[in-house]
This record gives sequence, C-alpha cells and structure tokens, in this order.
Amino acid sequence: MKKGMFNITGESIRKVAREALSPTFLFILLGAALLWYTSKLSYEYTTEMPIGIRIDGQKYRLTAIVKGRGSSILAQRLSLKSRLTFTIDELASRRSNETPGALIITPTSLQNAINGKIKDLEITQVIAAPEFMPPAAEADPDAESPREKRQRERKERKEAKEAARAADKAAETESK
Repeated sequence: MKKGMFNITGESIRKVAREALSPTFLFILLGAALLWYTSKLSYEYTTEMPIGIRIDGQKYRLTAIVKGRGSSILAQRLSLKSRLTFTIDELASRRSNETPGALIITPTSLQNAINGKIKDLEITQVIAAPEFMPPAAEADPDAESPREKRQRERKERKEAKEAARAADKAAETESK
C-alpha cells in the first residue's frame, strides 16, 4: 500500500510539473533570462583577462587588466583563436639581465600597442610582459637590440646631417 501511495504522489507531481512548465512558460522564462543577461552585459566592467599575442612569429599569453562593456569583454574572451600580431620594432624593450640576448618588453609599450589594436576595450595594465628572445640573439648574444639599433641609426643620421652642414659651410666660405 505504501508503495502505491508513492507512485500516486510521483504521478501527481509529474502532472503538476507538466502543467506548470508549459512551453509558453519556458519560452517566457528563457526570454526574461536573455533580457536580464543582455542588460547585465551593457554595464562597464574591469576584469583580469588573458590575451594572446604574437611577436615576430613567437606566441605569448599574457594577463592584462581590461576595462570595457561586458559584451565586449565576453566577445574578446570567446575569440580564443585571435592573436594580436606585433613586431619587436613596434614595442619598447630593454636587455634582460637574467637571460643573455633576451629582451624584456616594457609593459607600457605593450599596453599602448594592444590598445591600438583592440578598439572597444581599454587595457589599463599589463600584469607581466613577456621576455622575448629574438632569432638573431639566439645565435649571437651580443647582437644589438632593436631599440639600440634605432638609437644608433638616429645618431648616424644626425652625424651625417652635421657633416653635410659643415661641408656646406666650408664650401660657402671658400666661394667668398
């Protein structure tokens, strides 16, 4: 008798659940959940987020603090395959004290470069910038960094301009 009573109770519970959970009710419940979720994604959020980057063909994953609308943050997180591509010349770097030939990319230059590529989010801080090992540095640890190369080239151009000015002055004084 007890067994039959549980069956009747189970049957009546299923019947009430079927009536209460009609397709119309479930559709309205789903619509309300979507509207609530959409409204929550329109708020401004600040969160820690992993970002995939590629520097001269080498892949890195770094963590950054990102500020933006929830929908933009969600879209960026869901686009797992998208990596931002940079060259080492676009980023400021300095030589590493620990690893010979390696370059440490400054977090602020990385932050500015990423902000230039991702329009709808603001990178407020790059938590840890990667250490970059240029292919040339792997072969020659004493090779100059791209920053040092740019500085040397600027200095050479400046010296060439000064030499041209001096030659022009000398030619001008000789002609008088």
